[in-house]
Amino acid sequence: MVNFLTKKIVLIALFLNIAYLGANENIKNFSMLPDILDIQISPNGKMIGVHRKVDDELIVSIIDLASKELIFNHRFVKKGEIGDFWWLSDERLLLSKVTKFATRNSRFPTGELYAVNIDGKKSIMLTGRQAKRSSDTVKDDPKQPAFVANMLEDDDEHIMVQFYTSDGFWKLYKVNVYDGKLERFVSPPVKNPFYAFDNNGDLVAVRGIDPDTFSLEIYIYNKNLPAEYLVSSPCDGQEVDCIEVIGNKSSVKKTTNPDWTFWKSTPWDDRLQLISYDNESKSLVTVENLGNDLSGIYRTELTTGKRKLIYRHDRVDVGSVLTDDNGKVYAASFMDGYPSLVFFKGESEQKKRLKMVKDMFPGSMISALGTSDDESKGVYRVSSDTNPGIYYLLDTSSESPQITPLGQYWRSIDYSNLATMDPFEFTTRDGATVFGYITKSRIGDSSNSPTIVHPHGGPEGVRDRWGFDHRSQMLASEGFNVLQINFRGSGGYGLSYERFIRGNWDGVLTDLFDGMDYLHEKGVIDKYNSCVYGGSYGGYAATQSAIMRPDLFKCSVSDVGVYNLVNLFKVGDIQDSRGGQAQLAIRLGDDEERHKEMSPHYNAEKLKVPFFMIHGEKDIRAPYEGAVKFSDKLNSIGFDHKTLFIAKEGHGYSDENVRYESNMELISFFKEHLN
Repeated sequence: MVNFLTKKIVLIALFLNIAYLGANENIKNFSMLPDILDIQISPNGKMIGVHRKVDDELIVSIIDLASKELIFNHRFVKKGEIGDFWWLSDERLLLSKVTKFATRNSRFPTGELYAVNIDGKKSIMLTGRQAKRSSDTVKDDPKQPAFVANMLEDDDEHIMVQFYTSDGFWKLYKVNVYDGKLERFVSPPVKNPFYAFDNNGDLVAVRGIDPDTFSLEIYIYNKNLPAEYLVSSPCDGQEVDCIEVIGNKSSVKKTTNPDWTFWKSTPWDDRLQLISYDNESKSLVTVENLGNDLSGIYRTELTTGKRKLIYRHDRVDVGSVLTDDNGKVYAASFMDGYPSLVFFKGESEQKKRLKMVKDMFPGSMISALGTSDDESKGVYRVSSDTNPGIYYLLDTSSESPQITPLGQYWRSIDYSNLATMDPFEFTTRDGATVFGYITKSRIGDSSNSPTIVHPHGGPEGVRDRWGFDHRSQMLASEGFNVLQINFRGSGGYGLSYERFIRGNWDGVLTDLFDGMDYLHEKGVIDKYNSCVYGGSYGGYAATQSAIMRPDLFKCSVSDVGVYNLVNLFKVGDIQDSRGGQAQLAIRLGDDEERHKEMSPHYNAEKLKVPFFMIHGEKDIRAPYEGAVKFSDKLNSIGFDHKTLFIAKEGHGYSDENVRYESNMELISFFKEHLN
């Protein structure tokens, strides 16, 4: 256990950098994990809770803003650490638990929720295996893992939670945060439900997955929005901007559960995101494709069925959608190279405050973390490509608003010595427009510096984004350019862009080669002084790229990579999940010979460049056994290569010592093979 801190804490102390002694202090600093994960303000605006790492333990410190004194350091009463926290009232907190296992370094959520007063008194475990209460029935047992569905801001005594169950139909419960009393609220008609509430905390709808077709579906909750509230055929006599909302009289019967009325569905690989319920217009706000390549924000009136497109960008998909206390959309974010915020007509206090902070920090990303009940104070996190993150307190209680720094997100990193992340786009050999980012070396000119081509994981739907990237910054600080290309298959650029990679895992790698050609011709990089390095699918891409273009790369590094696509259908957590086999067939195709053609394992003899494999022995996403078999295959053909297989780590690395050691090996390998 960590000793309690002194009773007097000055907020500026949260900015103090930690000094490390070692072979390479720079790499050591980039290998550390963030220090302050979250800051939340109390309802009365007089205190903050700081979720932070102290001596490798995650705790929550409650600090009085006026005196800057520590009120209490919260740690979990049983084995484990604090994974997240919420203010229930000015006197009480809700904490969630994470824990490490003896065989793993990573922290895993346990589903245990714990309520306690801010001074550490009147504590109770509400859910999970150590819950104080028990149940006579298996169906309503609080000793199951749970997560928060709604904080019920107008009810200090209760919260809404969902319990994780193996069938995927996560029921909704109301829980008393003082005595743990449990009341079943509703059972969902879909798997993996996301419940939507109005500003009063009343349930209005649910989005989830149809267990048979795997389509995304939305249902309306009848008890708060009765079926009679919905029109059965709103498209009759309407213009084309209309959607059919199915009520009880429809011939389509999607569920026998009387609490719900089916509203709409879409295929699993389209976007259907339930954002909010707009009280004023009695509408549901969604993000959908609706037959379009790019997603848009829609508002659909439930009483008439009329649908209005609020906004669709002409180049990229919708990022996040921001709504006020009444569920009305006031802004949305987009990532078209640089991030942008689009503000919509209408006034709200949330919009006013966000624009105020945005004006204070132009060129930065702003995250609103919470406000006091009277909305006079709020906490914001400000970040950019050269700013890992700084937390600020905005106080608008006086005529002259005040902004005060509270702490740094990542104290081990030198914020003053980071490289910019610059977007670019280019035309591929087949005429497509593809997008990417270049982070230039901090040592010397980029054209004379070696380049690391760094494809992202996923691959489908994932993308690289503008902002702070600790790995890119570490490489840039050591003298490397970092090239991140959102090859076709990446998310954020529309459905056709994303789906292009299906059955074409190797084909999209030409986007990497074409991006290198583009920057080489512009004089930005020397493409012949480069290595390729990635994790997960990025590890596959690094290996297969080197196989396809041994003339282009001086070395290749695969981290938790995939080497045998045939085996993805036989081992790992993807194929083992319900519907996993069907999704793999869609994403990779069903031709085994094509899978072999795309697999490094079946093309090992074509690998000619120096090769380094890194893998966690507990990885189940890209199973460790696949890495061992590929290494054995390389040995069998006499190909000398470097390996780093890490015990107690999985699909990524959580131990700071492991991160440091693997980063040192990585940098050493690059410096050995690049000029």
